[in-house]
Amino acid sequence: MILIQQSTIKMTERVYMFIVTKENIIEYMREHLKDFDDSQSYTVSVMGEDPDADEGESDGHINYVFKVITPSRGYVLKQGLSDPRNLHAQTSVAAYRNETEADTMMILHSIVPEYIPRILFQDKENHIFIMEYIDNLKAVRFQLIRENQIPDLGSQVGDFLARSSFYTSEFYLERARFRGLQSQFENTELRQIMEDGIFLNRFGTDLDQEAYHDWERFRRITDDPACQTNRLSLRRTFMTHSDCLIHADFHTSNVFLSDKGLKMLDFEFSFMGPFGYDMGYFTGSLLAAYCAACFKKYPSEAERQQCKAYLLSTIKMLYESYNYSFITCWNNHAKPEYKGQTGFQEIVLREMLQDSVGYSAITNWCRTTDIWGLPEYKAIEDEEARKYAMAMAVLLDHELILHRKDFECVDDFIDNIIQFENTYMPLLMK
Repeated sequence: MILIQQSTIKMTERVYMFIVTKENIIEYMREHLKDFDDSQSYTVSVMGEDPDADEGESDGHINYVFKVITPSRGYVLKQGLSDPRNLHAQTSVAAYRNETEADTMMILHSIVPEYIPRILFQDKENHIFIMEYIDNLKAVRFQLIRENQIPDLGSQVGDFLARSSFYTSEFYLERARFRGLQSQFENTELRQIMEDGIFLNRFGTDLDQEAYHDWERFRRITDDPACQTNRLSLRRTFMTHSDCLIHADFHTSNVFLSDKGLKMLDFEFSFMGPFGYDMGYFTGSLLAAYCAACFKKYPSEAERQQCKAYLLSTIKMLYESYNYSFITCWNNHAKPEYKGQTGFQEIVLREMLQDSVGYSAITNWCRTTDIWGLPEYKAIEDEEARKYAMAMAVLLDHELILHRKDFECVDDFIDNIIQFENTYMPLLMK
């Protein structure tokens, strides 16, 4: 039986804001970590400063993240400040996001420890936490861009999402604890970034218009009333459904491959949200990779087709793994009122599928027309081919938003992707 408890990590009281630097971090860690040993050689580095590091280390980070490596152990210290490190962030962000992230990771580590690094210390007053260092982390996004296929990617991500969703939901938790999580993880300030940025602000803007190969051919897509209705419906579900504790920024740059398997990081946007959102966001990254694969150069056409087949099989494994793990958790640990309710179980999973398809389209559309662009499209060297890939993504997103309610299983989802490609690829290339 899994028990979710409030954090019991002690904090040191301070009367001022302590700012971590490369010069004072060792003294800070010596003071707060009893087993920290700096008697031998050690190294201190700041993530994002190493030009040889994996691209994922600098893909969107707004926190100050330090690595401290000793002969016996490695540590990561993360501090959230209102002044973001990443210059792309034009406005201040809530410093409390760091506390939210650490609290989320402690809860999820108790549920899925194989996927979440351990939190070793938390200093809420100074928005600092220290976690174990996982060696050789590589962002999944850039592994896929390099055509490095990860065989168990779909099954492991699906398992992580299903177990973390079920054990933070009302299907498992007693009512008081569930309501406590809803209150603790409201995260209003950062949620607004998603509620507006993902669902409203990107659509119909100049950025939206400039993203496509030929804007006049796609104006009807953004202006389509049916598309707008479905987008607002998905936003409403996103804003009002507090089913479980979600990551809320769960794209392939926040999932990392390591020597110890997959690790999930960057939970600062986490809050209690709908079952299907994280599934949708992650699937949206796979859709972007698929659209890019349709136009990216490969040594041979056979290798292109093999890459596309891998991405579709990963989507299939993602949903099948989620369903299997969720049903297993339900059958073993659901509260008495839900035990044996297979009909209701099927309704929940069907709604999750249909909502997640919609969220995959919304997030992929939004990120495709983002001012910084997606790395999947940047990897396409030919500018004309890049525009075709982005146009295909938006057309596919439109199709999925309109027809998501028709899908009864993941095979319907995949069949729709294949049918869309076969229908629209000749039209795009005219």
